Amino acid sequence: MGDPSLAETPPKFPDVQDLEKSSLRHTHPVSDCCVRGVGIVMPMNETKMKDPESKDFFAVIMSMVFVALLLGGLNPFEAEAASGERKPLDMPSGGRGADDDEEDAPETIIFYGNDYEGDAFFWCLDKSGSMEWGGAMEDLQQEVTEAVNSLSPQAEFSIVAFSSNTVTWSTTPKAATTAQKAAAIAWVNSLVPDGWTCLAPAAITTLQICNQSSKPARQMLILSDGVPTCDGVDTTNQTLSEITAANWQQVPIHTIYINNDSEGISFMQLLAAQNFGSFYIFNN
Repeated sequence: MGDPSLAETPPKFPDVQDLEKSSLRHTHPVSDCCVRGVGIVMPMNETKMKDPESKDFFAVIMSMVFVALLLGGLNPFEAEAASGERKPLDMPSGGRGADDDEEDAPETIIFYGNDYEGDAFFWCLDKSGSMEWGGAMEDLQQEVTEAVNSLSPQAEFSIVAFSSNTVTWSTTPKAATTAQKAAAIAWVNSLVPDGWTCLAPAAITTLQICNQSSKPARQMLILSDGVPTCDGVDTTNQTLSEITAANWQQVPIHTIYINNDSEGISFMQLLAAQNFGSFYIFNN
């Protein structure tokens, strides 16, 4: 065996009292210290580290730091950075502007003294031979002119007319710009009364145009002065069923009757009732 005096002496760890005394003897100015996220100040001055007691004290402090890191884990900021996830900012959502409200707001037109509210209007007008009597066609042209002129540029519209055949101003909905309104009014003023009252084909055409519009408050208006009669045949029941079947989008169909016979009144009332619209009789 070797010399017992040469045996390695185990390291001596200071007890609690020694640590307290050592901590009192070793004060560290702010300039000699740094902070590492766990609230522990560590000495950095190399000259003070030469003291064995200081080294022992530093070893204990480093052990405490290591344990604190193990127990505490990453701080919240490092954890968020490590996960790569970022929380969304709680920002106020944007409100609807005045322009949006104006575009969506319905408008009101007056047609033959009655009010109709919507954002798209589609007319189906009688131009049969009987519309020549008593200035009915001139009244119609004046009413359409005033109603169309009252539309704002945000509204959409089109016009169809019928007699023995169907004529159409536009096969698609048009924005009610100044130019489009002028063109439509000129077209209506060129209509000449003639022929029978073949309503069904014209009404179905009007619905097809109306269905192309994406406006939420579309309105269809049918004006006539008599019951549907095509080539001398009364087509009242057929016309009623065909129009109602074609109105699968359930567009409100309003009817305006400019005569006072009971058969015509009954038909126009029923047509409006079956198609979510209103009936109005106008006696000049």
